[in-house]
Amino acid sequence: MSISSNSQSLSQTISLIADELRALAQNNLQYTEDPYQIQRNQRVRELAAQLQSLADTRPPEDIQRIFSQDLGYLTPMSVAEAAVVDAQGSVLLIQRADDGDWALPGGACDTGETPAEAAAREVWEESGYQVEITRLLGVFDSRLVGTQSSRHLYHLLFAAVPVAGEARISNETCDVRWFGWDEIPWEMLSPGHHRRLQFVMQWWLNPQTRAYFDWRSWQPPNK
Repeated sequence: MSISSNSQSLSQTISLIADELRALAQNNLQYTEDPYQIQRNQRVRELAAQLQSLADTRPPEDIQRIFSQDLGYLTPMSVAEAAVVDAQGSVLLIQRADDGDWALPGGACDTGETPAEAAAREVWEESGYQVEITRLLGVFDSRLVGTQSSRHLYHLLFAAVPVAGEARISNETCDVRWFGWDEIPWEMLSPGHHRRLQFVMQWWLNPQTRAYFDWRSWQPPNK
């Protein structure tokens, strides 16, 4: 692993720890009226902001202000993606405008829409294609597939087929292309997409493949 890869891995680890500390503190604040507990959890939230600043370009006070304004119960963010495969068996990928990496079209779900609607909307916004969502392929935990994000994400991956439209770029994309399975630019994929695209390929070869989820054995906490 290169020095830059080590640095990126450390930055990602710091972000995930900060995100979990922030969630623990914020969620504890929802259920306590004890002034001492409120003070302690507010301090933990401040420390989470300082920790996040080590992996971020923003100063701690800016991050702390954002953390303090998000007063709801914090849970992982839902992200919807679509594996759009045409009649020839080619898969649709978009090239991100921010870093040049290739990725499945997708993004955060908006309030008021279903995950499937979000996936279809993201495809249209990022690629110019209107699609029909056909099935849920799986739910992937961002922490376990290599996604680079300061937030804990749940990737909801759907299968889809194109029904209308044509390729066009957007403010989020600089290229839109169809790739055969032997043409996918594996070395230029956005972090986390290797695992999901490999699963899409597995499903395409065997449509009976069951929906994916990350399984970890859960045990009650020790008393």
